[in-house]
Amino acid sequence: MSNRCSATTRAGNPCRAHPVRGTDPPLCAAHGGAGRSPGAPLDNQNARTHGAYSKKRRLGPEPTDIPDKIEEVIRDLAVKHARLSQIINQNIDTADLNTLARLFSLHAQTASRLGRLLRDRRVLLGEDPDSLPAVIARALEELSEELCPPLGPALDSATPTQDSRP
Repeated sequence: MSNRCSATTRAGNPCRAHPVRGTDPPLCAAHGGAGRSPGAPLDNQNARTHGAYSKKRRLGPEPTDIPDKIEEVIRDLAVKHARLSQIINQNIDTADLNTLARLFSLHAQTASRLGRLLRDRRVLLGEDPDSLPAVIARALEELSEELCPPLGPALDSATPTQDSRP
């Protein structure tokens, strides 16, 4: 084994460093005698970037997608609330308790926000937001419109009155 590295420097002179043991040809650590490629290991995650601060990655909707009317916000949230209800119903038997707890928490949050938006809309329309009979009547009307077909005039006259009770 030689006493010096067999590599040459950039200037063309022979390297004068001592070689690493067991290298053939004899090379110093600077010229590849360390036995591995230079740089970090292949699975190194220390320099990994996430991009959270980059300008290209934006969280949330684009400024043009933001609804400008309260009715649009209410409709959007109602659709999301209905989708969340469907997800809960589809996964109620298969999901674990933590997932179900998070889904029910989101469901309650969207219901609360939806109720506050409906109340704010009533205030903007000039209605009394705290009138409980008016709110109940409006909710029943909306439910009856969604769930029941309209009754015709023939059915209205066929309904029994209080006098015809036995």
